[in-house]
Amino acid sequence: MATEKGHFKYFAVIQDQSKARFNRSFVYLNKREWTEPTTGIYQAAECLSITPGANGIYVVDMEADNAKKKIDVLTRVVKDGVHPVLGPFDSVEDAVIAERKVRPRTDKERVVQADADAAELATLRAEKAARA
Repeated sequence: MATEKGHFKYFAVIQDQSKARFNRSFVYLNKREWTEPTTGIYQAAECLSITPGANGIYVVDMEADNAKKKIDVLTRVVKDGVHPVLGPFDSVEDAVIAERKVRPRTDKERVVQADADAAELATLRAEKAARA
């Protein structure tokens, strides 16, 4: 299923494994119920929000009617920096890569990285000793 570039915008959530999963919904439309005084027509209350998917990414369809409101809300969330949200990105891959670069690593990931660094250091020391 190929989509043209720019059809969707993606906002990644930085997940911290030591905390509860960030799954907050952000309200982009909130209207109170009211009755128009001149015609007596009742207008129902309306509250719409955007929630991240199971993969921790907010997805905005740029061709939807409410896309501008969703983008405005999510851009403000990113700009404020209070919530762990990054974006916008043009592809899911870009969003995932950016999230992986900044998210806190787990203890297991740190141990694996330290082991890899130690192995590389041992190789470099062996090469240096061979040259001397």
